[in-house]
Amino acid sequence: MRIVGFGQEEPKAEEKQQRGTVITEPSPVRSLVSVSFEEGGRTLTYYNDRFDLNIGDRVFVSGKLSGKVGYVESLTTKFRIRLSDYEKVLSVAQTPVLGTYENKGDMMCSYDADAVSPEDFRKWVLPPQDETEGGEIIFGDGYEISMDDPTSADGYDPSVMQRAVKYCQDGKIGYVSVRNGVGKAFVHGTKWYEIDFRLSGNVLREAYCDCPYPGLCKHLLAVIVLLSVMRMHRGLDLERDFTLIGSETFWNAVRHTGQTITVHPDC
Repeated sequence: MRIVGFGQEEPKAEEKQQRGTVITEPSPVRSLVSVSFEEGGRTLTYYNDRFDLNIGDRVFVSGKLSGKVGYVESLTTKFRIRLSDYEKVLSVAQTPVLGTYENKGDMMCSYDADAVSPEDFRKWVLPPQDETEGGEIIFGDGYEISMDDPTSADGYDPSVMQRAVKYCQDGKIGYVSVRNGVGKAFVHGTKWYEIDFRLSGNVLREAYCDCPYPGLCKHLLAVIVLLSVMRMHRGLDLERDFTLIGSETFWNAVRHTGQTITVHPDC
């Protein structure tokens, strides 16, 4: 199955160029917005002055639920409020989905150069980053892990590998991409963790995860397990640049972009 023909209605906004495709940025419309959160089943009201929101949009907000994805349940432009009484909508958790995709098990796969980038995927699942928060980022040596023999990697622990396999089975890997040998992955544990690596043949080199585990973690091993399975059983071509997105995350994002999708079931 291939997903092609992505497109959307042209919003009322100024046009800009992105990755060779003309897209638009909707003009902000002030509104009072009811946002529902799956976690805890809560619905709270927020002030918005940055986006032209619609019912069903996925958003991030300030306040106690910052970092959690919420869904616009209702909104109104007819209000009079005291601004200090309300938290705000910070960002919209979606971007246009570009590229052609194939369904490979629990992952959507694309070899297109304009497929969803790591920066795009981050906007789907994480709030805007504060560049000043957390201080300087420092790297050590990184791990080297072979798909053919991950047990030979420094710090390998069979019990951690068992948890990594469970992560794959539970669909915890949301995104993996490789461009010119440089890889990025997002794995959902206690929160979304980011993994950086270089892919050389069947080996991950200079592999890092930003989780706090002081060793070869289940997130890194889960990426190795996924790539091994995709290569051996799903026909993933590691010699080409590729993008993998978890099917549930992919369709959830597409559903809230308002895009028109054509599916070719005979592919």
